[in-house]
Amino acid sequence: MKKTNKTLVFLFAISIALLSACTSNDPSPNVLTVTTATPTNVTETSATLGGNVTKDGGKTVTERGVCLSEEINPTIDDVNDVHFDIGSGLGVFTEDFNGFPPNATVHVRAYAVNSDGVAYGNDIVFTTTASAGCNVVTVAANTTISTPTTWTAGNVYVLNGRVTVNSTLTIEAGVVVKLNGERLQVNSGKIIANGTASNRIVFTSIADDAHCGDSNGDGSATSAQKGDWESVYLNGGSGNTFTYCDFLYAGKQSSGYYNAIIISVAGSVFTFDHCTIAHTLSNPTASSAYAFHGGAYMTDNSVSVFTNNTFYDNDRPIYVDVKYSMPTSNTFHEPLNPSIKNTRNGIWMYNGGMSSGITVNWNVTEVPYILDGYFQIKSLGSILNIGSNVIVKFPHSSDGILTDNTSLGFDGTTIFTSIKDDTHGGDTNGDGSATSPANGDWYGLEKRPLATSTFYHGTNILYSAN
Repeated sequence: MKKTNKTLVFLFAISIALLSACTSNDPSPNVLTVTTATPTNVTETSATLGGNVTKDGGKTVTERGVCLSEEINPTIDDVNDVHFDIGSGLGVFTEDFNGFPPNATVHVRAYAVNSDGVAYGNDIVFTTTASAGCNVVTVAANTTISTPTTWTAGNVYVLNGRVTVNSTLTIEAGVVVKLNGERLQVNSGKIIANGTASNRIVFTSIADDAHCGDSNGDGSATSAQKGDWESVYLNGGSGNTFTYCDFLYAGKQSSGYYNAIIISVAGSVFTFDHCTIAHTLSNPTASSAYAFHGGAYMTDNSVSVFTNNTFYDNDRPIYVDVKYSMPTSNTFHEPLNPSIKNTRNGIWMYNGGMSSGITVNWNVTEVPYILDGYFQIKSLGSILNIGSNVIVKFPHSSDGILTDNTSLGFDGTTIFTSIKDDTHGGDTNGDGSATSPANGDWYGLEKRPLATSTFYHGTNILYSAN
């Protein structure tokens, strides 16, 4: 009789058991099991999603939620997918999700986690509804709003040229504003545009049929393109407010500027919260090409409030003063597809110098900070705190930071490096492999506690001249 290899039989049995344990639909009471709920309340931009943890596998369910993707079978481990935690334990769970584009196809799977691992429910595909046509209200070119005005829900406002706001313009939740070439500009009034998570306000191109339908009446002859309109230009006013707003397909060149939003002169008192800025035209050689141009006027995050906003499919996403403490709630990729980012993805900074007696915090870790110039914070009684795992990049050989013993705080996980260094923070100069970093790409971190300069050195300070 042929002998049986008992070791192989045992290992085969164990492998079958492990395979069964990884199958979310296994009927065994000792297997973590979750099902995906059929999406409900699906609209142009929202849906109710969830699932049901029917078995905990004898272990505590520490996390449960849903995975979303444009591709089939999303997971919590795939960097191109997104997942949302909706509590813990056994039972049914649901949550309302917003911010989907109209007529979008989305894959969803419920998941659950215990100490044995992750279980997934079945993949379900749903499609958000197409945008219906809206009543069109035409706003003539060179219109000046000089008395309090409200743009009401249910309408799409088509701007056929520049519109100037010198009073209060209130834009209701759900309004779509389509611009045909030029810009919406605030001089002495203000815009109050408060959308909601499920009823956003959209500023977009006249050719964008995905929002309020075919407003220009040309069928499929045209489609929205980057640079179809100029910008929302805050040139003044106090208290401009944009919440749950989308700014799409802007960036048409205006006096050398390529922006979706531009802040100038007295326009720095504003709030942008839960807004999306995407598909902005740029010019790689233009010095003023940023999707959001705050520049020298965006210095104080208690005055210029910028929270929970999203940038994707732009070139350079944002430009702020070095004194601005950018909140970490802002993101720099498409929520449903994190692989879609921005070409030169980072927080670009205007070197306006440090003021006396202030504290500035750079804590964003998703993208690098790009410091153009020689930033001096020595002997001002001010502090620049750079957080753990933050990356700071320098574009030129003369760029660096001048500090003393107390004005600069960072730890060994903070990286200071060349803008050509794609290993840390990605391809921030957007040239692929055309350039590579070298010693002397930037000046260094100079410390002058005494008459003689010294420089910081370490394995986290790369490619500096000193």
